[in-house]
Amino acid sequence: MQQRLFIIIVTVLWVVLMAHTDRGYTATAVSSMVVKETSVASFSGTWKEIGRQIGLTYPEYIVDFGRIMSFVLLMAGPGHGWDGQVYYETIQNQVPQSIKDHLEGLATGVAEALHLRYETAWKLVVTQNFATELLNMKDMDEIPEAPSYEIRNCTGFAVTSAAGTFLCHNTDATASGDNIVVLMHWQPSNGDYAYLTMDPPGWADVAYGLNEKGIGVTMNAGSPNTSAQIGLPINFMLRYIMEHAATLDEAVGYLEDHYQDGGFGTGGALVHIVEFSTGRMARIQVRSTALDITYGQDSVHGVRYIASANHYTGDFNPDPDYYYESSFLRYQRLVELLEQTPIFDRAACWAVLADTNGGQENNNTISRVSSSGGTMFGLVISSDGFQYTMGPPSLYFKEYGEPPVVRFDELAQNPITTFTATPKSHGVALAWAVRDGSDLAGLKLYRAAGQKEPYRMIGEFAPDSTSYEDRSVCNGKRSYYRLEAIRKEGTAVVRGPVCATPRMRYGRR
Repeated sequence: MQQRLFIIIVTVLWVVLMAHTDRGYTATAVSSMVVKETSVASFSGTWKEIGRQIGLTYPEYIVDFGRIMSFVLLMAGPGHGWDGQVYYETIQNQVPQSIKDHLEGLATGVAEALHLRYETAWKLVVTQNFATELLNMKDMDEIPEAPSYEIRNCTGFAVTSAAGTFLCHNTDATASGDNIVVLMHWQPSNGDYAYLTMDPPGWADVAYGLNEKGIGVTMNAGSPNTSAQIGLPINFMLRYIMEHAATLDEAVGYLEDHYQDGGFGTGGALVHIVEFSTGRMARIQVRSTALDITYGQDSVHGVRYIASANHYTGDFNPDPDYYYESSFLRYQRLVELLEQTPIFDRAACWAVLADTNGGQENNNTISRVSSSGGTMFGLVISSDGFQYTMGPPSLYFKEYGEPPVVRFDELAQNPITTFTATPKSHGVALAWAVRDGSDLAGLKLYRAAGQKEPYRMIGEFAPDSTSYEDRSVCNGKRSYYRLEAIRKEGTAVVRGPVCATPRMRYGRR
């Protein structure tokens, strides 16, 4: 992951914090990220409206992550006057309009939900969307090299066999507070394709996605990206692919066209793209000034596959002496498993993502737990949707068993169209909307004190209800909410969780 995520960013924060404490890291921090389900939500409208809805739904996660990234850039950024706003303005003519609108919508929603000035919310949003590019400026020839830590640890692959086609990924990061990854369904009204994406809600880009035409993408950080340049972040281009590509050839063509027009940004990447209707796949190694495209290889059992860890392979690697132990060992084990497995159904994919090489999870296993973090979520993408674990797959299966599946058709049928939790002084304002024509018997609202804590019902409501104010909460304590819609035939559909932290005072700031 360029990935962005907590990987480069929060891990640096972890290193800074550990320098001021004697407390050692244990697997407990990662195990706290093993949550049964994440928040799943669908957002529709213009791209600005979609961004605003996301900002209203997840304002605290967006603010928290923006503040973390601001602190990390203060400690480890490139200096020389660079910040998220300056980087954005520098490449603004390359940024698709949908992303510009989405960013503005995010800031609007956060400002409305938390009573912040728009300028404050915008700074937090733009900082987290360009922080990785800023941190990777160390790879530019004209920026002095600063001490850095090898913190890129993601593993991805795609397979097609008699059992089907799957695109799979483990996303690694540092455990810190909530596991803020959410699964979102974006349905734009401007004619762009709808798609699923999974990431922190404050990002307007895509690192893992599946669009309605059956094009799937994932991305790993790629190294070494020598002689890096300022340019469009590769994950912005992956979003463009989600919105416009109906075939693998179109997706690859968009990457090639932008490379010819100006290249990509400071974050190197290894991109996997799959066309689920045919099983075709591509592996693209990306540096600022170079692309390498291959279309898979066959195992001894005839399984077609592509695979990546976090280092460039073959002649594309500009530094033959580059060695990052975790990446090399995970890649070696990954290829070994792909070669020895005769049929890849969904269970076989999870067996690879949950692999610990016959021992305990560590920094060099595909399902990772290490001194700097671990796998924050595992993902198996198929033609109809996502199946995911929150936390290392090996630990998730031990605690919860079979992971949840989220399908396009189920999201389209969810009768709850919006569900938000807005913090107040000594309370949380819950609001929701139900799709017209939904045949509901009623609604049930649940609250939990933590991501891993049990949910308890706090209210039952009529189908035409739209809001509730929870006054049984304490200032400074985050609460989590789920809303369950009960259909008249007895089945239930859940929206959420969403969260809010009441404060003594909320004002324009």
